[in-house]
Amino acid sequence: MSIVTKSGDYGETSLYSGERVKKSDPRIEAVGTLDELNSDLAGLGLEDIQKNIFTIGSLVANTRTEPNRLVLTKELKKLEENIRTLEAGLPPLKNFILPGGHPLACQAHRARAVCRRAERSVSQIQNLPKNILPYLNRFSDYLFVLARKINVDTKTDEVIWKP
Repeated sequence: MSIVTKSGDYGETSLYSGERVKKSDPRIEAVGTLDELNSDLAGLGLEDIQKNIFTIGSLVANTRTEPNRLVLTKELKKLEENIRTLEAGLPPLKNFILPGGHPLACQAHRARAVCRRAERSVSQIQNLPKNILPYLNRFSDYLFVLARKINVDTKTDEVIWKP
């Protein structure tokens, strides 16, 4: 099967559930942002989470998704546990910090910003499983803590924001 279908040449595409929509449709915008997030995760060793983001994208692209269905429940709890574990090895945060530091920390900060945009975009979609937004919210928290942990592990200073 060729990647070239020409079916999107005139500004429309198909949702996972089969409907044709404009490429500017909020669902396509959300799926595109989730795809961008997944690309930003490459190289951070988070393949399981990349699979979860792909799952979320498939649910967003499906108008037949059951809103009362729970998804990624165990994965959400695992994220919360991982955040607590990472935070335990970090100095307390007393100020805002600027995104930056080690190149991998910068990559995690960039992914965090895209994750927040994905969360905003997905929040515009109706009838999605209720725990998708908490998962994205928690994942952006995880990426922030991961960036801090990378900087600590690489002995890279964080830059404190001073107004």
